[in-house]
Order: sequence, then C-alpha cells, then structure tokens
Amino acid sequence: MRKHLIARIGKAKEQNAHQIVQDALRNAATASTPNTAIDLLGEALLELERLLARKSARVQRFSSTRVAA
Repeated sequence: MRKHLIARIGKAKEQNAHQIVQDALRNAATASTPNTAIDLLGEALLELERLLARKSARVQRFSSTRVAA
C-alpha cells in the first residue's frame, strides 16, 4: 500500500492539494499498522509542501516578470 501512495505522490504535479489529502486519508485509514498510517500521512504532508513550493515559485516568477515589464 505504501508503494502505491509513493507512486501516486510522483504524479502530484497533475494533482491538487485536495486530491493529495483525500488519497492520504484513504490510504492511512486502510493501513495495516498505525506506524504505516503515520508514514503515509507524513509523506502526503511532504508532497503538499513540495506542491506549495512549486506554486509559490511560479507566482514569484510571474510577479517578477510583470514588474520587469
């Protein structure tokens, strides 16, 4: 199951934050152990952080392009 989530995390470029959270909650709810559930949720939090960083970088690039123009 964990490998399934990791594979989906790799596809997060096309996903939004809501989908990442929903997938993580679904997978954590069916995890075989509490530690696995915690790991799955932690991985989802890291992916959300990366997603936000990418979006923030895009906004900053867009802002600096508009200011320069």
